[in-house]
Amino acid sequence: MEDEPLDGSLHYLRGEYEQTREAYLTRRNEMPEAQVKMNVREAGEKASIIDIEGELTAFAEAVLMDAYNQASDGRARAIILNFEDLDYINSSGIGLLVTLLIRVNREKQKLLTYGLSEHYRSIFQITRLDDAIAIHDSEEEAVRAANSA
Repeated sequence: MEDEPLDGSLHYLRGEYEQTREAYLTRRNEMPEAQVKMNVREAGEKASIIDIEGELTAFAEAVLMDAYNQASDGRARAIILNFEDLDYINSSGIGLLVTLLIRVNREKQKLLTYGLSEHYRSIFQITRLDDAIAIHDSEEEAVRAANSA
């Protein structure tokens, strides 16, 4: 007779365990939404521009790669990143740019930028990204450089 209350307690504990486990697995598999928006537009015959608005962090990877695929579309020989509306970039965001640079180089394309704040220009210099990614002062300058190649 003493087994019955214990048996009921075990069922209760098992139910609590299952609920806790399910909540943990759900939370663990959820990733925060990217705090970034990207728009792709054509810029002349050989280039596409990716307008970046918001935060460039690890959570922006899918958005950035989708934008690149759209911008690359088989004809673009240059990809121009517009950072005028960039709010924040962290080390993971820099890592994403390196990943993008590798893809661009593999496709024999050029990667250019404009709209970087002085702070982010200095980060590009410190990380030596400015050696691989051409930095321009304006959209017009970047488009001219992209289409002249």
